[in-house]
Amino acid sequence: MWFKLLILVIAGVALYRFFGGKVPFLDKEIKESKEEHEFGKIEATSSCTVCGTYVTEEDALIYKKRTYCSTECLEKVK
Repeated sequence: MWFKLLILVIAGVALYRFFGGKVPFLDKEIKESKEEHEFGKIEATSSCTVCGTYVTEEDALIYKKRTYCSTECLEKVK
């Protein structure tokens, strides 16, 4: 009896997945931290301490826990 029930559950899950259903413990998706937008990937930005220009965190210069957009703004602080 348990064997028949197990076969029935497996067949049910297979049919459910075949028609597009997702099973949470079988379909673990890896979520990326960057979201997709219609223009591309969304990147985190921060503003320059001196001039206020927004710069992506990849391009920003960080000095003493403050963000700067260029070496010119960084030299104004020193």
